[in-house]
Amino acid sequence: MNLTLVSDSPPASPSLLSYRVTVTQITLTPATGTAFSFTPNPALVIDLMRLQSDSDFVGTLLKVPVGTYSSITLSLGSPQITFLNNTSATITNASSASVSGTCIVGAICKISPSVSGNPQVSATPFPITLAANGRTGLGIDFNLNNSITITNGTMTVTFTTTTAGVHVLSAFNLPRNSNLTGNQLDLIEDFVGVVGVSGQNVTLTSQTRGTLTASTTTNTVFDQDPSNSLCTTPSSACIVAKQVASMDAILNSDGTLSIQEFEPLLSAQADVVEGIVVAVNPTSQTQFTIVATDKVQATTNSLIGGLNVGDPLTVNIVLNPNPFLVDTKGLQVSQSFPATFNNFATGTTTNSIHLGQTVAVNVTTFTAATNIASASCNTNTVTLRWSRLIGMPTTQATPTFNINNSPGYFNFTSASSFQVQTFLGTPGTRGITNLEGITDINLIDDTKPIAVRALYLENTTFTAAPVLFAAKVRQH
Repeated sequence: MNLTLVSDSPPASPSLLSYRVTVTQITLTPATGTAFSFTPNPALVIDLMRLQSDSDFVGTLLKVPVGTYSSITLSLGSPQITFLNNTSATITNASSASVSGTCIVGAICKISPSVSGNPQVSATPFPITLAANGRTGLGIDFNLNNSITITNGTMTVTFTTTTAGVHVLSAFNLPRNSNLTGNQLDLIEDFVGVVGVSGQNVTLTSQTRGTLTASTTTNTVFDQDPSNSLCTTPSSACIVAKQVASMDAILNSDGTLSIQEFEPLLSAQADVVEGIVVAVNPTSQTQFTIVATDKVQATTNSLIGGLNVGDPLTVNIVLNPNPFLVDTKGLQVSQSFPATFNNFATGTTTNSIHLGQTVAVNVTTFTAATNIASASCNTNTVTLRWSRLIGMPTTQATPTFNINNSPGYFNFTSASSFQVQTFLGTPGTRGITNLEGITDINLIDDTKPIAVRALYLENTTFTAAPVLFAAKVRQH
C-alpha cells in the first residue's frame, strides 16, 4: 500500500501560514485480528499548508497481511503553527516576536501546543480489502479547520473530535490526478533539495523535508533555472550532483518514484530562505517580512542554521541588488503575459512585492532572532516562487477562472476576486497546469473549494488580471 497526504479547509481566522506536524506511525486496523503498523524512519516532518495544493509521500507499506481493514490511524505529534491573528481578540497562549505568551490582533504569532489522541479514518473508502500481491494507493486528507479551536482567547489543537460527523482525517483512493495514467498513483510536486545522483536515481536532500529519491525516464521534462543560466539545453545532463533543484515525482503503484519534471535552481548550495510575504514596510522600498516555509543551507559556515520553518524573517534588499527573478518552471508566463510577468521580473524594490507572494531570498548577512525582534537578513537576489492557497471558485471562462475567500494574510476582503490563468495541453509536457479532482477546467464545481499552486503577479494598483498563474489546480 502506498500512502500520500494532502490538506484542506484552513480556517478563515486565524489565518494559517505554517502548520508542521510529525508523522511517527501509521496503523491499519483489520475487521478482526492484529493491527498492522508502519513506522517512518526517520519520522516525517510535514508542513500541512504546502499540502493544500500539493501531495507529500508518506511511505510504502510492505507486506501488509491479506485481509479487510476497517480503519487507518496516523500518529501525529509536535504541532508547530505560525499564523496571522486576524480574529477580533487577543490569543493568550501564543507568542509574537515582540511579546511572549500573547498574540494581539494583527500580529504574526507562533504556538507549539500539546495534543492528545491520534486521528483515525473509518469512513469511505473503508472498509478496504487487500489481496495477496495487490497494489493499493490511498490518500489521506487532513482538515485544518477541524483541528483548531479558539475558546476564551485560548487556542487548542486536537487531532480527534467528539462531534458527530466532524473529522480531522478523511481518505480517498488514488489516483485522482487527471494528468496521471496507467499505474501512476500521485504526483509529489516541488520538492527542493540538494542533488545526489546514482545512475538513473536522483535523490534530493532537504533540510526541512527529508529526502526524496526518483528515477529519470524517457518522459522526464527538464526546465531551465529562473536565471536561465542552468539547463540551457534540456536533457539528463541538467542533473548535476551538489546543485540545488526542484523535482516533481510520480508515485507508481509499485512504490517507486519516477521524475516527471526536474528544474535546477542553484549551481551550488547557498543560504536561501523561501517564505510567504506577510509585511511590506510602507516607509521603505527595501524592507519586507516573510514567514519561512523552506530553506537551503550553505555547505560550510551557514548563517541560517537556527532559522526554522514558521519563523518570521525581516528581509532588507541591499543597494544595487540583482534584478528580481521569476521561477516559471516552464509556464509560458513571460511569453504570453509579458507585462504582467514584468510586474515582478527585473524589479529591484518592494514596489514589486505584495502580501501573499512566496519568494526565495539569497541570504548575504543574518541576524538571529531575539526576545523582542524577529530574525533579519540582507539579500541581493529575490525570486518569485509558488503561492499555495484555497479559495471558492466563481466565474469561469476557460482557460481562466476566478476565486475569492483568499487567506487573510493577503489582506483582501473575502469578496475580493483573483483571476487564475491555467495552461492547458497534453498532460506531462512542459508548462502544463496539473489538474486534480477534475479532468477539465470546465468541470470546476462552484460549490466546492479550489486549491492552486501559482505565481502571484500583481501590479502596484492591484488591477492585474489574470493575477495567479497556476501550475496546479485541485478541486477539493
